[in-house]
Amino acid sequence: MTGLRRADKEITDRGEVEQVLREAQVGRLGTSVEGRPYVVPLSFVYHEGAIIFHGAGEGKKMAEIARNPRVCFEVDAAELIPSDNPCNFNFRYRSVIANGMAKILEDDPEERLRCLRLLVEKYAPGMGSAMTAERMASFEGLAVVEIAVDEMTGKRSPA
Repeated sequence: MTGLRRADKEITDRGEVEQVLREAQVGRLGTSVEGRPYVVPLSFVYHEGAIIFHGAGEGKKMAEIARNPRVCFEVDAAELIPSDNPCNFNFRYRSVIANGMAKILEDDPEERLRCLRLLVEKYAPGMGSAMTAERMASFEGLAVVEIAVDEMTGKRSPA
């Protein structure tokens, strides 16, 4: 088969890969639960080489991260390009797949607060400082996770 892997689709500029991560609104975390693939969409922020997200402290994703911190994370943005001929429909897209080690931030309240402020600031610009230690303490059972990215690749539709 030809055309399955085209070099012109690869994003080689790290800055562009990071831009895709910063702009994406939803990411998908990939883990393995009891030996089966498990993917869950979630809100996140990319900051200084790390992907940060939060969630309930109990459940499949946190249990698996605690057991096996090696994870995969995917983001994408796509736009359908219609045509008069349905066989000529196309997509304009950019995507990133990152691999790394996830760590549940439990021991450092200052680091948890910093990460939550980054998340709030992404989705509610100008409101990150509203996340205080007191407010954070009121979220019983909240877990904050940081993925240290050690590899990431990007793809985009050819120009």
